[in-house]
Amino acid sequence: MTPERWAQIRQIFDGALERSEVDRAAYLRVVCARDDDLRREVESLLSSHDSAGDFLDKPAASFAGTTQTLISSGIDLQEYPPGHRVGAYELQKCIGRGGMGSVWLATRSDNEFKKQVAIKLVKRGMDTQEILRRFRLERQLLAGLTHPNIAALIDGGSTPDGLPYLVMEYVDGIRIDRYCEQHKSTITERLKLFRDVCAAVQYAHGNLVVHRDLKAGNILVTADGIPKLLDFGIAKLIRNEFDTLAAAETRPELRPMTLDYASPEQVRGEPITTATDVYSLGVLLYKLLTGKSPYGLAARSDSALRKAICEQEPLKPSAVVLTDEKAVIPEATQKIDLTHEETRDKARRRLKKKLAGDLDMIVLMALRKEPLRRYASVEQFSGDIRRYLEGRPVIARSDTFGYRSARFLRRNAVAVAAATVATLTLLGATILEQQSAARASQRDAIAEARLKVVEAESLHQQGDLMDAYFHLAESQGRPAALETYRSALASAREFERTHAELPAASRFLARAAIQVGNFAPDEALDLFTEARSRLDALAETETAEYFAALEGLGRAQFRRRDLLASLASFSRALQIAERQSSSGGRKLDQASANFWVGAVLAQNGENEAAAAKLRKAFELYRDLAGAQVNGAEDSPAGYRKALADLAAQAPPDLRQVIESQLRESAPG
Repeated sequence: MTPERWAQIRQIFDGALERSEVDRAAYLRVVCARDDDLRREVESLLSSHDSAGDFLDKPAASFAGTTQTLISSGIDLQEYPPGHRVGAYELQKCIGRGGMGSVWLATRSDNEFKKQVAIKLVKRGMDTQEILRRFRLERQLLAGLTHPNIAALIDGGSTPDGLPYLVMEYVDGIRIDRYCEQHKSTITERLKLFRDVCAAVQYAHGNLVVHRDLKAGNILVTADGIPKLLDFGIAKLIRNEFDTLAAAETRPELRPMTLDYASPEQVRGEPITTATDVYSLGVLLYKLLTGKSPYGLAARSDSALRKAICEQEPLKPSAVVLTDEKAVIPEATQKIDLTHEETRDKARRRLKKKLAGDLDMIVLMALRKEPLRRYASVEQFSGDIRRYLEGRPVIARSDTFGYRSARFLRRNAVAVAAATVATLTLLGATILEQQSAARASQRDAIAEARLKVVEAESLHQQGDLMDAYFHLAESQGRPAALETYRSALASAREFERTHAELPAASRFLARAAIQVGNFAPDEALDLFTEARSRLDALAETETAEYFAALEGLGRAQFRRRDLLASLASFSRALQIAERQSSSGGRKLDQASANFWVGAVLAQNGENEAAAAKLRKAFELYRDLAGAQVNGAEDSPAGYRKALADLAAQAPPDLRQVIESQLRESAPG
């Protein structure tokens, strides 16, 4: 068997494992097409996999079928027979196998301790430079990750013939989706379990690690109900980059990913960020709530699924559970007999009601096609679920009509053009009828115009009110100013409630959220994220408000040690400031953004890159101080006044440093 053939079998096998037994046959019929040998190979692997069950509860003899199947597929299990020693450990059973290697249940053979472990080994013949590099990277990543919901690295080393191995915490558990099914978990229980998974992923992101392969099969839940995140084999460690990772793979079929959980940017081979993991978690949550894929039919070819991931909007979870007979009904399974059709219908309607609204919006926000329109971080995603569970308002919002229309036009440009021609032809044939209809509707048009005047007056009044709040806050001390800005935010939210169709309503809300975020660190992450999302929806991404939202978001992420997300926010803010650096105000923004990028890089140990950014920040502050006195009070006193004015506008963390640096170069 060629490596290419095995790779094809493995990809289809992995895809089948992610589907229910009911959907597998249709899936294999499509992806294997007329290749009967391919289908038989995959079905044989599936049969062996399903019959294996719980590895710990079966004797070694029960794995004979699995072993024979894998050998016939070109993988030699006898390279590491049971009883073989790897370092200080004795192999017992093979409990997992992939294209690169195998995972074994093992115990320490020197009696230092009796705890069972999992050992991950590279397969002989697969020890290419790329695979060995990935294996070493996984060891490096896991060595820096210590979290109760991540399977821990215990030890590591190399075999006598130079192949690396990892000794991992052995997780005695079952896949998260099957755990929920077997325990008949309620919606609330599933959401709480999912938040534990989010905590592990967010911890990895805080250590600059993107998992890239989040899926149900990589999350096991123990008998105590503790989820454990596994397999960082294709994860990425982010270094020396502002906000993205370049995809190493160029051919789509060779990019490491599980297609069912892959994001649009993974499918297209675009840079990978933490937003990629947010998307995969969105797919996982969708499946935990509905038992179905976001893109409907299981019987899809890979090419059709890739197209759906990039172009098709997923169905709302609430719509799936009402219309799909195979959807799970988690809330109902504990209390009622689902064999009765009428009872199932009632259960589906009850579940639809529970999912409709906030949960629909939360899931769909995580699944947005554009990374920047998803949750800004996994922590924020999890926070929205917490707010839902507490009965509080969530950040997630439905897409606007304008945004949906724009996406429809981009996807269907030719069809829309044809429809437009047909419509114009029809209009030409009915003009005479419309003339009389126009006269009849003239009174309605006048009434609509009057309504628009009332709306304009209301908009003008709200704008004046917001300006009054802001001017008052600027003259107040910090505690009073915060309360004034809170009043402005409450007013903006009420105005939006009654004028949601007006873009200005969202703009007012974004401005107020930014100001409250500047004064309330505990609320800053949510407020700056909301402000950025609203300005994104308005396509106002080059404005001072957008810069303020990004920089505020970056500061909030920095305080929470989410260095990767913080770096992305500050880097984007810097790009905006540099594009518009001709004005003095933007130069101040540019100086501030340079400082913050440097601060994050320094925190990450990137000292050389950090020093360059911090030097640039100091130079800009120095230039701005000189510009303020040039042509005015060209004197030491004038320079010191300009210095003080600038320092007052600088980030608090920089204030003393800037004053010291600028004073050293001030004229005597």
